[in-house]
Amino acid sequence: MTQTFDLADPGIPERDWLAALASREFPTLDLRAFEHLVVVAAHPDDETLGAGGLMATAAALGLRITVVVLTDGAASHPNSPTHSPRELRRIREAEVRHAVSSLAPDASVVTLGLPDGALAEQGDKPVNAIVEAIGLDGASTLLLSPWHADRHPDHAAAAQAAALSARRTDATHLGYPIWAWHWSSVDEFPWESAVSIDLTPSTVEWKRTAIAAHTSQVEPLSDAPGDEALLPDHVLQHFARAQEILLSQNVIQDQALDDLHDEQADPWNVDESWYERRKRAVTLGLLTRARYESALEVGCSIGALTTDLAERCDRVLGIDASAHAARAATARVPENAEIQQRDAPEDWPDGRFDLVVLSEVGYFLSPRRWDALLDRVRESLTEGGEVLLCHWLPQPDGWPMDGEVVHEAAIERLSGEGRRVVVQYRDDHVRMEVIGASPVRPD
Repeated sequence: MTQTFDLADPGIPERDWLAALASREFPTLDLRAFEHLVVVAAHPDDETLGAGGLMATAAALGLRITVVVLTDGAASHPNSPTHSPRELRRIREAEVRHAVSSLAPDASVVTLGLPDGALAEQGDKPVNAIVEAIGLDGASTLLLSPWHADRHPDHAAAAQAAALSARRTDATHLGYPIWAWHWSSVDEFPWESAVSIDLTPSTVEWKRTAIAAHTSQVEPLSDAPGDEALLPDHVLQHFARAQEILLSQNVIQDQALDDLHDEQADPWNVDESWYERRKRAVTLGLLTRARYESALEVGCSIGALTTDLAERCDRVLGIDASAHAARAATARVPENAEIQQRDAPEDWPDGRFDLVVLSEVGYFLSPRRWDALLDRVRESLTEGGEVLLCHWLPQPDGWPMDGEVVHEAAIERLSGEGRRVVVQYRDDHVRMEVIGASPVRPD
């Protein structure tokens, strides 16, 4: 996506927008439904322009507020004869911290300092930072980012990173338009997806002051050519309203693990690593029965554990959301094992199982989806069936849960109805549990 508008052009007059806004009614965003507000900015000043009034309102309501600024903004004046990119980077970080503190004094500001204009090339860094900012509070978090269709490549990349973070954390994700007020039109604007928040006169004034704190953008750096103000008055008028509009964002699928299996035949080196081979041996050693009739492995990856389980089970079904992983697993498992591509918990297999294995899968789901998967597991167990849990303890980058959180949630949700933790193992790296009925005493 490329920028397809010129800020020197007058754009859509503000009076047209005001008339359109006055003639429409929008659902009102209820901030009291949230405890945490995370505002993602592609550049320093996006957060103030698009959601400054909302931040001030949220602060007055007592919400915890985190602002994540992805790029350094150092490309704002590429032809400046007076300011180097390094100087602009320092100036813009100071400006965003000042602006945010004037709107929400207790807000946390995280600046990643990624290259301005190249956000789409930064890999997992934006997602990792946003997920870390949200943490385990996703269900009570409102996540805002630039609108995905704002016609700026960095805004689109920020929106995509936020959408992926929302999927992984269960946060509610909305977009704030910035450049759309300039290039769009009343007729083509997506009013049907809009929600609004009304601003008090004092909040409008606080936002005006915060915008003015971005001095390098609203005023010339100097009188020299190349140092002109980036945000002319006809643009700033769109952000002086007593109302802010938020829009629905694209919902995207999480392809990270499928991409990993596409790029690497054995992403976790399960065939060669002594740690992985030992872990599988310990996993199998924890099982309380010599043999199981029907087993389900969720998140089977390339089928290494599935193959080992087939030696202890009459039938094994391994499922994985990754098409590449499913194909690799199918090529290696024995005849009494079957592999299916399924995105659990939504796509769940039929049948009942006396063993369900959840190994290295829980932290690759959002907390809400993990709970839903555990519910499906409980419904699929035969009477006396067992669940084997195995997870690495450190938290994977870009996901909100670590192995401890995953296991505690599973124990709470799966215990009862005659089941409890009957076997435990842990070391410095991994934690394992078997949840089931009391094991049979040896002869």
